Amino acid sequence: GGGLGSLPCAMLNVEQIRQQVEQFRAAVHGPINLNFFCHTPPQPDPERDAKWRAHLAPYYAEFGIDLNAQAPAVNRAPFDEATCALVEELKPEVVSFHFGLPSPELQARVKATGAKIISAATTVEEARWLEARGVDAIIAMGNEAGGHR
Repeated sequence: GGGLGSLPCAMLNVEQIRQQVEQFRAAVHGPINLNFFCHTPPQPDPERDAKWRAHLAPYYAEFGIDLNAQAPAVNRAPFDEATCALVEELKPEVVSFHFGLPSPELQARVKATGAKIISAATTVEEARWLEARGVDAIIAMGNEAGGHR
């Protein structure tokens, strides 16, 4: 339909990304965007976790939630050497990033594949930061779209 197909890659491993791109390429004759996160994963902090659980304890009790239950692990991996090598292999037409950009070295490698780089900005300051780092397009994202902040 003329749109840009986009594959969210932050929760996929390298093999899953490769398989899904192969499926896309077999079914669609158009460009694809591979979307990655560029964040610093939070470090476990049991003391901090204990404080917020204690603060929310009345709500846990009110709704019958086990205060000691562990939240399911969600692994949203940031863009790294392995995913950059995969981008070099797959040569998508577009690569997009949220929560910043990869290192200048990784970004240059993505650009060398011929891919256009786009990224989301949630503030004017962030848009200027992205522009200064040479992205090809900026997605202006407000709270209505989830904010990604």
